[in-house]
Amino acid sequence: MRCIVHFDADAFFASVEQAADRSLRGKPVVVGGLHRGIVASASYEARKFGIYTPMPVSRARRLCPKLIVVPVRFDLYEQFSANIFGLADEITPVVEKQGVDEGYLDLTGTRACLKREPDEVAEKFRRDVKDWLKVTISQGLARTKLLSQIASKLNKPDLLTIIPPDEERERAFLHPLPVKWLPGIGPTTDRLMQSAGLTRIGQVAQMPLDWLTELVGSGAAQLRDFARNIDDRPVVTARPEALSYGHQETFGEDTTDFALIDAKLRQLTDEAMSRVRADGKQIRTVTVKIRYTDMDEHQGQMSLPEPTDVEMQVYPLVTQILRRIWDRRVRIRMVQVKLSNVYSGFSQLDLFGVRQRQRDLAIACENIRHRFGNKALMRAHDWMLKKAVSCEP
Repeated sequence: MRCIVHFDADAFFASVEQAADRSLRGKPVVVGGLHRGIVASASYEARKFGIYTPMPVSRARRLCPKLIVVPVRFDLYEQFSANIFGLADEITPVVEKQGVDEGYLDLTGTRACLKREPDEVAEKFRRDVKDWLKVTISQGLARTKLLSQIASKLNKPDLLTIIPPDEERERAFLHPLPVKWLPGIGPTTDRLMQSAGLTRIGQVAQMPLDWLTELVGSGAAQLRDFARNIDDRPVVTARPEALSYGHQETFGEDTTDFALIDAKLRQLTDEAMSRVRADGKQIRTVTVKIRYTDMDEHQGQMSLPEPTDVEMQVYPLVTQILRRIWDRRVRIRMVQVKLSNVYSGFSQLDLFGVRQRQRDLAIACENIRHRFGNKALMRAHDWMLKKAVSCEP
């Protein structure tokens, strides 16, 4: 029987700052003061004052006059993440990275290989992270990825929650939970399901598939399987750098048309970001690669000041990178976009609702295309590419 652990770091950004600076330990700390002036992460000491993410830093200071605010340091958090996954790799070779602060470990073979029970191995991992890195993680141990992920996030901080491998007990744990705990249920879908009277996972499990499809679309079958505690997804082993979203395309005819190449890169960005949103993630780093007609390759990379799941914020970086790396006036045959440095649950205060409107627009485009075809609604770069294809001899 499978045995899977999901771990989720507790108040990760704030905890890393406390680990790196002894003077911050045990004190109310928030990571924030981004250009929007919001709380990106709050220590558990700060949360006792009602401080949460996202909240304006100014309001957080009013709630806790002794609050310590430190700036965001993504490079530091990514280094701590690498150290955590390094400890995980010492336990089992079957590790799946889900973001900078969470992942899965398949402990099915630990009894045979390590001569130890999975719960003992999980406890040792939790202690090692705490002792060596001075940050804490919460873990869920179950026979499926779904149950282990929910268990790790449901009981925090610094805890190991075990779901015994018994169908009746698993359903007793899963079915009373709000629908937001199901994979792929973001705020918009959650509100939609709430309006339809589906508030608990157990209710989703009982829904007819055709009715559920009308409500949420093509993902209804998998959603109902999750609600019925059906989840055979394996822990997917990958290299540490492999957690990314990328697309590439080779032109039908090599080209030196900058506008056309830029349009294709933006279209590839749309496709990659659609997957980012579907997984409930955000990305911070953008990599563009070009291949010349003589097969020589160049690539460049830039990082956003903060993670995003909106492609419109990525377009300018794509264009800047292309201008920088295309240093030979030679035709280009292939382009690639890769989105990496993946984050989970990074929240921001969206002043004036600009980002939310951009996100809503992107989702609306996806829904229309899914229903009526890719040509039903196009951005400017899609239209340019369509015209280019129609002009080909």
